[in-house]
Amino acid sequence: MLAITTVLFSQNNNKRQAYIQPEYFIGKVIPNYADTFPKTGLQHGFSLNIGSQSSDTTGWAKYYNYAETGVMLNYATFGNNKVFGHSFSINPYVSFPVFNKAKADYHLKIGMGLAYFTTHWDSIDNYANNMISSDFTWEFKLFLYRNLLATDGFNLRMGFGFSHESNGHTVMPNMGINSALLSLSGQFYKRKDNLLETPPRIKGKNHSPKKFFIHFREGMGWHAQNEEEGPKEHRILPVYASSFGAGYIYNNHLKLRAGLTYKFYEQYRTHLSEFDEGSLNDNPTLSSSAIVFYVGNEFLMSHVSMDVELGINLYKPFYRHYHTSDKIGIELMKLVATRLGVNLYLFNTNKLPKHNFFVGGNINANLGKADFTEFSIGYTYTFNKN
Repeated sequence: MLAITTVLFSQNNNKRQAYIQPEYFIGKVIPNYADTFPKTGLQHGFSLNIGSQSSDTTGWAKYYNYAETGVMLNYATFGNNKVFGHSFSINPYVSFPVFNKAKADYHLKIGMGLAYFTTHWDSIDNYANNMISSDFTWEFKLFLYRNLLATDGFNLRMGFGFSHESNGHTVMPNMGINSALLSLSGQFYKRKDNLLETPPRIKGKNHSPKKFFIHFREGMGWHAQNEEEGPKEHRILPVYASSFGAGYIYNNHLKLRAGLTYKFYEQYRTHLSEFDEGSLNDNPTLSSSAIVFYVGNEFLMSHVSMDVELGINLYKPFYRHYHTSDKIGIELMKLVATRLGVNLYLFNTNKLPKHNFFVGGNINANLGKADFTEFSIGYTYTFNKN
């Protein structure tokens, strides 16, 4: 994550306005279940945003309306220190100007990083905390900000958003913590061409021809078995994923694609070697596999991209075997596969290189329930380069 932040700050931009932005959060943890969820009071947190805004008119900054990029350093409590403790986190982020026709300035911030928890699940001393069971987790933040006051060198902002912490199903139990938050922050900067005081607006974009590409990815992740997938709870084994896709790069910045992903769960294969699960044991390797048809998009920002996928599980027999409920939520988890993360490219994507390589970190989920954390390497070949 620190490497990603370094890349974001190291673009060759014409002008860049740096700032610091202290921020105070208040909110509430959203219960994952109603009956036995631990009681919580108000959630509090503090953040220091260290970022900048670019006015480069030749690269990704112009396309994304001169977005702000940076890193958030966060501290938070969750309304019940005995159960949840405290968290310290670091989130690289990007913040886009939105609602350009509105009179006030609005920004949509997306951040993803790592969090450290001082307290987590323990089978004896902290059984109530089945949301967090590891020292380190992923953290995802999504906030909408509105400028309340803008003066020379200072912006006062109010924000409303959502925060999620989860270890990506690598250690169980892992319900995850979801929070709804309000924030108040002050953005301090040295006046320089009024970049932050009067963010530039773009009425139209120059459209370049779309470029066709093919895309290969090899990934490896870690999956912990839970009580819904057999008796061997908390055992952690690898997941292997191979993916192929094809699509078009639009305007040098949107990488839309569709394709197939094959996943093999060592967890399921080991389980079938230990227990008789009827027809699943006829071909345990195939029964431990999953095939996903997906559509996805990457938001390309030079050497970095935000990667989002939405898929359909065409084949995942082991998961269906252990999730027999016909409730709509369970049916959707059987059917829908999601994937969210970031990629770091070797070559500047804005230049549309014919060959490019990347490494990535992602969370895979069945709908919104974490499945496994994945790290991957990949390759893109772009056709018809001008």
